[in-house]
Parts: sequence; C-alpha cells; structure tokens
Amino acid sequence: MKRLYPRQIQDKFYLSRLLEKYLTTLEESPMQIKLRALAYDSRIPESIFRRLMNLHRDPADAPNINAEDFHILFSNIMFRYPTVKMWLQDDGEIFFEM
Repeated sequence: MKRLYPRQIQDKFYLSRLLEKYLTTLEESPMQIKLRALAYDSRIPESIFRRLMNLHRDPADAPNINAEDFHILFSNIMFRYPTVKMWLQDDGEIFFEM
C-alpha cells in the first residue's frame, strides 16, 4: 500500500474519479460532510466541485480543465480535513483512512 498525493497525479480523468470517491467518502463518513457545506466552507462554488467530479463521465469539457484545477481543489479540502488520508492498495483500489 502506498500513500496517494493528488498533486503528484497528472491524469485528469483519474483525478476526477478520485475526487468523486473522496467526496463520497466524506459524506458517508461519521463526519457527514455534505458537498454544499464543503463548498461554503472553502468558498469554492458547488458547481466547480460537480464539474470536476463529473469530468470522467463527460469528457467533452476536458480541454477546459487542467490537472492543476484538481490540485487546487484537493489542497483546499485536505487543508480542512488533514486526518483523511488516501492510500493506493496493491490491487489498485483506493482506501481512505480517517
């Protein structure tokens, strides 16, 4: 198992799937962090979260999105919730430690 750092990943579609899993995990965790609350706290519009999260399903928007956009978003989230860590397991699955 190795630690995952989103800023080291350049694949936009992988980052999009990772963001979706991360936000789902935060929402389903005991902390129950809803996307709307996260958007409010980070002062990033909810539509930006949704746009980046849905990139892997709707690749038509890909030319307008850079990996740096994901890096900024992940940095904002991870700054607020530093106890949530991402790990890549040997079988390729992502594990979230809280």
